[in-house]
Order: sequence, then C-alpha cells, then structure tokens
Amino acid sequence: MSTASQAVNVLNFLPEKERAAIRAGVSTYDCTMGIQAAIDSSSKVFIPSGVYLVKQLDLKSGLELYGEGSASQLKAYDNSLQCEFMMVTHIRDGGTKLVADNMRNIHLHDFLLNGRVDEFGYMQYFYLLAVNATSDMRVERVTFHGFRGDGMYVGSGTLHDTERHNQRIVVRDCLFDGLIRANRNGLSVIDCDTLTVEGCTFQNIGNAKLSSSVGAIDFEPDHNWGVYRNISIRRCKFIDISSVNTAGITFFNGHQTGDNIRGWTVADCEFVNCYWGIYGATKPKTKADPPDDLTIVNCNFVNSIRYDVFIGGLSNTQISGCTFQRTPPGSGPGGDAVRLGTYVWKASDNAVRAVVTGNTFVGIRPQMGAIGIYGANDVVCAGNTFIDIRGACLSFAMDDTSDKARKIQNVVISGNVARRAPQASGVSRGVMSFLSTSNEMRTVKAALSLGESYEYDNEVEDGITKIAAGSAIQFLGR
Repeated sequence: MSTASQAVNVLNFLPEKERAAIRAGVSTYDCTMGIQAAIDSSSKVFIPSGVYLVKQLDLKSGLELYGEGSASQLKAYDNSLQCEFMMVTHIRDGGTKLVADNMRNIHLHDFLLNGRVDEFGYMQYFYLLAVNATSDMRVERVTFHGFRGDGMYVGSGTLHDTERHNQRIVVRDCLFDGLIRANRNGLSVIDCDTLTVEGCTFQNIGNAKLSSSVGAIDFEPDHNWGVYRNISIRRCKFIDISSVNTAGITFFNGHQTGDNIRGWTVADCEFVNCYWGIYGATKPKTKADPPDDLTIVNCNFVNSIRYDVFIGGLSNTQISGCTFQRTPPGSGPGGDAVRLGTYVWKASDNAVRAVVTGNTFVGIRPQMGAIGIYGANDVVCAGNTFIDIRGACLSFAMDDTSDKARKIQNVVISGNVARRAPQASGVSRGVMSFLSTSNEMRTVKAALSLGESYEYDNEVEDGITKIAAGSAIQFLGR
C-alpha cells in the first residue's frame, strides 16, 4: 500500500510535547502547519479526539478527513484575518469557471469546527468551511459550532466577480449551531448544481442587526451566471431561527435567466420557532418565465413568528401534506401560515401556479388569512383542513398598488374543511371565517370578483362564517 493511501494521524505531525495538552483540550499551540502537512502527505487523514487550534487549512482532491465525532475539535486560533476560512477548497481566484477543472472527491466527516462567535462576535466573511469550484464533496456528521459568518459557504469564489461552479455536494447528518444568534447563515449557497442536505439540524442562527437573507440555509446567487438547481433538503430540523427577518430556508431567484435556478424540494422537515419558516424572495414573474419548481411536502411548522411559508412571486410551487400550527392556538404576534404574492420596491410579485393541497392548519392567528392570497395567477387550494383559525382561513387582498400589476385570478377553492376543535373551558376563540377580503393586512368589508375562478364542495362547520361579515366574494368561473 502506498503512503498516499494510508491513513495518517495528525498528532504525528505535531510536537510530541504538545500532544497531551491537545488531547486534554488545554493546548495553546498553533496546529495549522502540522495538520496541513498531514493533509498534504496523504489522501486519508485522521484527527484523534482533542482540541486543535488552527488558522486556514487548504483541502485537496481525493481527500478523506475524519475524526472521532465532536470530540475531535478544530478551533479558530484567534480573531485574525488568518482565521477567515478554517477549511477551504479554493480562495480568491483559485480554480477556473470550467467544472472539469474543479477540485473533487472530498469526504469530510466526524469532527467539530469551532468559530468562537461567543468570544469574538459576528464577522460576515469568516466561514468555517468555504467550498468553491468543487465537485463531489460529502460532509457528514460534522458539527459547525459558533460560526461568525457562515458555517458552510458553497460559493463561486471568495472574490465578488469570480465565476466558479460547484457540483454534487452532500451535507448529511450535520449540526449547525450558531450558539448566540450573532451569525450570518448556517449554510450559504451561491452556486451548486445538485445539492443534498439531509438529516441536519440548524439551531440558534440569526442576527437581529442584519436584514433578510439571513438564517439556516440561504440561497443567494450573486450573478446571472450563478447556478443552484436540483436541490433536495430532507429530514432536517430548523430550531430557534427566530431573530427578526431570519428564515429556516430562503430561496432567491433574482438571477434566474433560464434553467440555471430551479428545482427545489423540501421534504419531511421540521420548523420550530422560526421567524419565517421558508421565504421565497423573488422578482416579478409571469407564466411565460422559467419556472422555479419548489415542492414543500410533509413538513411540520410550529410557532413561526410571521409566515410559515412565504412564496412571494415564485412560480410552480406545491405545498402538500404539511402541518401549520400555533400552540397554544392563537399564540404569537400573528402571521399567515402561507402567503402568496407580495408588493416590494413598488413592484408586484404575483405567485404563479401555486398548489396548496392536503395540509392542516391549526390555531393560526393570521394577518390576512391562514392562506393569505395577496397576488396570484393560477392557484389551487384543495383538500386542506382548517381548525380553530383566529380569523379567516383564506383571505384575498384588495390593496391598490402603484404599478397596477397585482392581480388575483384563476383560483380554485375546493374540498377544504373548516371546523372547530372541542373548546377548552374559559378559552376564547374569536370569530372564524372561511373566506374574507383584506386591505393592508386587515380584514375589510369589500366586494371582490374573481375571474376564471371556482369555489365548490367545501365543508364549513355550523357556527363558522362562510364569508366574513361585510365581504362579498364572487367566483365567476369562465
């Protein structure tokens, strides 16, 4: 067996007099050069349990780097710029824009990266793992602990105008813990064709001093040549992503020029105490524009502070088999479970081809409705169950927008159930309606006619108002 294929132990590349202190977690020695030498010497590198103070470590193709779980800790050496990237594949203008030239076949597993945010505080561009111009990387059972900027950055280089592309990245069974919510993102994706995030937990991530596009997983391409497509996020947990304007997952399609940005699935995930669960930040679109193809299935949203799912102007969205819940019922400041469409920067973003089917909504206290339809073209809301909604199950906006582009049309409301749960003694549930109209997020008395739209076979329990008092809603059909 060649030396390059044998596993090497990083301790053997560090001074013998430091090894006991490293294993005990009390060493102040800079381990960077020794661990880098181990990486350079072999394709398989073992990190025994201990605390290793490091600056930047450069990865390479064909590398397996692994430890003994969270007991093997790589810890930021200090607060200097030398610790900006703890692990990195390419920096600055490394690599090329051709994926054939990518670094590839890297397996990282079973260790902990500690950015020391609780000691050093927020720093936007300090990443624990920076991945650029890389194909076929697996990151498994890695703990991203106390990151100052992003935990893991899947980018197109570390210079703003560098075009680089990533392919087939897998992040599985990892923990992203921001500790004190003074971070940027757990996982930031600038460019990746085929990304799998599976079985991961994201918690305590956010930053109240920053704007939106901050949270657990953030998709934010910077240029029209950016790619993110074939995205699969499954069996993940998003817990306490609760700072103002933070989201469990943010999808941004502002640089979509064709099929470079599309095809996202979120399945069997749990969102608990998030400001937003899933947020779709988007540009105005029409039916003729390239579709986004977002599928959200079998997810559970509990006690989101604002929206559970905000679609904005995304196109071809399916939300099915999910549960949206506030516990106790009616708690929180109030926000829709699902919001379709928005009006920002004086532009209307209408949701295009949205299907909301087979979901359960419990105890929601909405701004508009449990499903708030602000602007949408082609909507199907069918087979959903609404229980103890503190307001309207479905609400249609009447707002006037300066661009006159907000519209609601081609709506089908069918086969839904609206009912009450058995009432607990002394609990007030307020007025529940199945349909209503709203303006500026408030229920208003208004008349609305919906072209090419239908409402039929909905089961509304006695005592629940079919259409909110003062509203008149006509479904005109064709």
